[in-house]
Amino acid sequence: MEVTSNRFRISPFLGEFRDSAEERAFRQHMQPAMVRHTRIALKAWATCLLLFGFLDYLGLGMSPVFLTLMGTRILIAALIFAYGYVLLSKPHLATAGHCTMALQIFGFSFFYLIYVLRPEVATFTVGVIGLLFISMFIFIPNRLVYTLIAALTGLIGTLLTMVMAGRPTVIVFGAFVLLMSPILVGFLATQRLQIVQRQQYAMFTRANDANKELQAEIERRKVLEQELSRQATTDPLTGLFNRRQYESLFDRERERSKRNGGHLSLCVADIDFFKRVNDEHGHDAGDQMLKHVAGLFTSALRQSDIVGRFGGEEFILLLPDTSLDDAAVVVNRLRQKLSASPLAVADGQIAVTATFGLTEVGNSDSSIEDVIRRADKALYEGKTGGRNKVVPVPC
Repeated sequence: MEVTSNRFRISPFLGEFRDSAEERAFRQHMQPAMVRHTRIALKAWATCLLLFGFLDYLGLGMSPVFLTLMGTRILIAALIFAYGYVLLSKPHLATAGHCTMALQIFGFSFFYLIYVLRPEVATFTVGVIGLLFISMFIFIPNRLVYTLIAALTGLIGTLLTMVMAGRPTVIVFGAFVLLMSPILVGFLATQRLQIVQRQQYAMFTRANDANKELQAEIERRKVLEQELSRQATTDPLTGLFNRRQYESLFDRERERSKRNGGHLSLCVADIDFFKRVNDEHGHDAGDQMLKHVAGLFTSALRQSDIVGRFGGEEFILLLPDTSLDDAAVVVNRLRQKLSASPLAVADGQIAVTATFGLTEVGNSDSSIEDVIRRADKALYEGKTGGRNKVVPVPC
């Protein structure tokens, strides 16, 4: 909490975040709006600058002084319009503030020229400069410190121009007081606006961060729920369905076969001589064999078929929409593939075979235990009959 508070601390004088990284992020966030508002203000500034040339014409006619002032107006307006155009391709200039400040300072030079060339409108010129001071604070978005520098530079330039024009000290001091008022008002108003904008941004950022944290927590919980669900329904060693899950799937498939009048076959498979593998090669080899057989079963059967671990070295195969005769063909092909796929271990290869007890689910079967019992009996016959066999038994 302390770190978050320091992150959004605002300088009461400058109206900016004390954290430079956060201040850059804020300006980046505000960049589109700053570019848009700056371009609007620049267009209004340049347009007014040109339109006021009409007043010069009324007072001066087509005189050299008028031509000088009008030429200067056109030059400054062209620079203003050009800067607005440049902002489209270089929007970072609006948030950086240096160029905007430089343009404002340069723009004041025109009014120094008016004050000298048209002394009869000196009072009007000072009034316009005061209006410009408050306008640049309120209407041209920029960093407060740069706007203040531009305004103070304009103030000093105006006072120096008055001194050089021979104005009395009392007039110069009066102009200072008059011009300081819009600077103070504009500064305080903009300072408050800058602080409020950053407070709103801080609230937005905190809310956004909280939403991201919440979303991350939701995603983490989803992953956790999926993992818990997987652990609850699968065998941890082989990744096959555990007993609870394949029994549930059996009930679903049996109900579906009853509705559709289809077939459902069940097979119990037992790896041959599995104890010998553990005794001769160790339990790690036994685990590898279980995973090897599980992988072969799942890859060889259809996606709709269900493969589960019955326990120890035994597996359950559920074959939906498959009659006993068709299941015998499928399982026998599976047996042959298993025989042709020995397990590679550190000291060589281990032959892998299995015996399969196969039966079809009948209407008289009340539960999966009845079906497994019948398939297990067929499996026992296969074991006593030489192993590596498929023994089908009707329901």
